[in-house]
This record gives sequence, structure tokens and C-alpha cells, in this order.
Amino acid sequence: MSALPRWVASILAVCAGLTLPLAFAPTHWWVAAIATVALLYALLQGVSPRQALWLGWLFGLGYFGIGVHWVYFSLHLFGAAIVPLAAALTLVFVLVMSTFPALCCWLWARWRIPGAVLGNAVLFAALWALSELLRGKILDGFPWILVGYSQTTGPMGDLAPIMGVYGIGFLVVLISSLLVVLFIGKWQQRAVSAVSLSAIALAAMLSASLSFSAAEGEPLTVRMVQANIPQEMKFSPERLRTAITTYTGMTRQPGWQDVNLVVWPETAIPTYFNRVESGMRPFIESMDASGIDVLSGGFQRDGDKVYNAVRQLGGERALYEKRHLVPFGEYMPLRFILDFAAKFIDIPMSDLSSGSGPHVPLSLQGTQIGVSICYEDVYGEEMRALLPDSQMLVNVSNDAWFGDSAAPHQHEQKAQMRAREFARPLVRVTNTGVSSAIDHRGNVQGRIQHNVQGILDVQVQPRTGLTPYARTGNWPVFMVAVLVCLWAWSARRRAGRLSRRPTR
Repeated sequence: MSALPRWVASILAVCAGLTLPLAFAPTHWWVAAIATVALLYALLQGVSPRQALWLGWLFGLGYFGIGVHWVYFSLHLFGAAIVPLAAALTLVFVLVMSTFPALCCWLWARWRIPGAVLGNAVLFAALWALSELLRGKILDGFPWILVGYSQTTGPMGDLAPIMGVYGIGFLVVLISSLLVVLFIGKWQQRAVSAVSLSAIALAAMLSASLSFSAAEGEPLTVRMVQANIPQEMKFSPERLRTAITTYTGMTRQPGWQDVNLVVWPETAIPTYFNRVESGMRPFIESMDASGIDVLSGGFQRDGDKVYNAVRQLGGERALYEKRHLVPFGEYMPLRFILDFAAKFIDIPMSDLSSGSGPHVPLSLQGTQIGVSICYEDVYGEEMRALLPDSQMLVNVSNDAWFGDSAAPHQHEQKAQMRAREFARPLVRVTNTGVSSAIDHRGNVQGRIQHNVQGILDVQVQPRTGLTPYARTGNWPVFMVAVLVCLWAWSARRRAGRLSRRPTR
């Protein structure tokens, strides 16, 4: 591809990045991930490290410019940031995210080994995996639209309980690179590439027959309540009474006597729990009398600290306080630098504290339930703490911050991946949708669509067991990627020494 004019290669890199988000929800065109990364890898052939940096950055600009454009809605429509500020912060965010694929491409161009076509393909996959792992960690991490999520319902999704989303992402990029080898390699390299692709496909097919968890106890009947209260009205004081009336009324709709557990979404009670306890006492007592547990999102105050929390409204008042907070939404990152911007953004309850202590499941209805709040379910490595004790998972979220974008559907896709990684059923309930019941293989069993008010009663079968990914987390893919990079660096140095050795 080095023979292409630079402007043509630049346009192709941007177009590839713009197309990649189609691989994720709601379109689920998983093949787009393989095709776009393959195009990027083809464009990198024969270019200098500086050109590779430019192409990777352009690819990232399209990738994140489309993939995370919803940040603008969060800041402007619901954070009350003026248009120029919201647009500027979104642009800065996209530019920062674009550095990860740019860095991956630059390092690959510097470390590639002359003539090692197959080795260079593996190196690109390793560098991509490391860049995604870094993106999931730095500044609290942003592991959104990782390439592996494209396979949540795709042909490699069955590998999730074995290697997790980062491992799947490694394989997606490796497949893309090996497809390029089929066109640019010598016949021996093409043969090895074809065999490798066949082996990956076979492993994916065989993994579909594996089971890493077993049913435990009787199914629970769970009522999911989505009140669809608009975000701009949610924190209005005069709307508090209406919100609680809406949730309690929907909970008591016909069939409630047959329910074991009711789940309300994140901040369904948009104030401190103790402020509404007396007014809600008749409802809570009626639920307790019927043996029904109600889980609700709200805010817990402890002295000067305020937590985004989920609490059992009756019974033992079991409580979970959110640990992984959302930057800008729940706290201001790099406050000493960005404090000036906070003055122009008005997000209610946006200076919260992080929960501490061991992350343990809540015991409700004789079942161990692993609870997470909103953004926490995108961190599979952190959610491993809930295993193996948790028999089912519950995530409550407020996806209204995303507006009418693809993000609510992308968030559901991440929950599907967590269910597959841990082989546990997962119930996620949001304020405005998408709310869904997901089985232990990541299949959506029932859904309340976006911007719809409704309830959904589902049968959830608790499960026990421990998947390979739950045991090891992301360490295997990290170690493999590091070893590949060390091998490439060492091989590159040896090649350089040989090229400088005088001939006789």
C-alpha cells in the first residue's frame, strides 16, 4: 500500500475508522471490525513510522469520532455545558482516544521485522491488545467499543468465557492481519496464514459446546421496572414525589404477587435514601409482607461523603456503594487542570465518593447477587471480584445521559459480554432503556426498548461455576502480547546488528 498516494491512504484510513463502529450495537455488523482493521493493516505496509502514526491517528479519529460522539450529548444536553465548550471537550476527548491506535501503528512500524510477514501480523495484534489494555487503565480507563465487543453475538463470542473481550480483540486483529498476509505473503506464508485462520475458526466452533457453569436452585421471578423519566426532569425537586409514585405504581401492576425480586434503575430515587424512607414505609412494608425484595438505585450519605448506591429497600437494607465512578459525570478528573470547565457544567450529584472495601454480592431471596452500577459493567477485570460467589448479576444504569445515540445499545452489548465471560445471567435495568434480561450465554431473553415506559417479568436461573476468564482475568492476553513485543524488539535488534556486520 506504500505505492498509494498519501492523500488516498489518508482518506482510506479515515473511512475505515468511520466504518468500524458499525461492528458494534445496534447494527452488529461484526465483519466490519475484521474488514476495517485489515484495511488499516494493509495501508501500513511499507510506510515509515511517521506515516504509520498519521494513518493510525486518522483511523482513530474516525473510529472514536463516530463511536463516542454521545459524549457531546452528555455534556451539552444534560450537563448544561454551552455548545462551544461541549464540542471542544468532546473533540479533545476524541483526539486523546485517537492516540491509542496511532501509537499502536507507530510502534508496529518501528518494531516490524524485515521479511517476517507472519511475525509482523502477530506483532500488530499484540500491540493492538496492549493499546486497548492501556486505554482501559489510564486515567481510570475508557474501555468503550473495544474491538472484541464486535464479536459479542459474532462467531468468536463463544470464546468469551475463556479469554474475555481483550483476548477476543487480539484474535480479531490477528485474523485481520493474517487476511492481509494471504495477499502479500509468499506461498509458504499464505499457507501458514490459512492454517492459522482455520485453527482460530475451529477453536471458536468447539468452544460453543463448552459449559462453565451449572444451574443452582430454583429460578427467581424478577420484575424489571423502566419508568422512562426524562433526564432533564429526573433531579427536579418537584418531580421526586411523581417519580416514586411512578415506580411504586409500576411495581404493583398485575402479577406482582408472583415476583421474587423487583429491580429499579440507577438513581430511581434521585435523592438520599433516608429522605424518602418514612413516605415509602407503607409500600416497603407491603413488599416485605409478601416476601418480595426491592432493589433501587439512589444516594447514600455518610457524613460528608455521598455515594451512588443500590439498596434493598426493605428486609436487611443490604447496600452496595459504587466503586468505579464516571469521569465528568460523577467526579471531575484532573481537577487541578479542568476545574475551570466544571464551572460551566451543571451535572447533579457530580462530586461523589467511591465505595470501598471488598466487592461482595448481596444475599437476596437466598441467592447471591453481584451488583454493579452503570459504567462498572464495562470493567470485566473488576467484576471478577464478584465471582465465584455471585449466582446472578444485576446492573442498574442511567443511560439517559447518552441521549438518542447508539450508546444505550452499546452498553447493553457490554453487559452481554460480561454475562458470557462469567457464564452468569445478568439483569440490567435502566431509567430510559435499553433494559434487558440476559442469559449466561449472552442471549437477550427479554428487553424493554429505549424511550419506553414498561415492566418486564423474567425467570432468572441462578448458576454456579468459574470460567477460565474469571480465574485469570486479562493476564494471559497481557503476557502473550508482552512476550510477542519482546520477541519482535529482540529480533529487530538482531537484524540490525547483522545488517551492520562487515562482509568479507
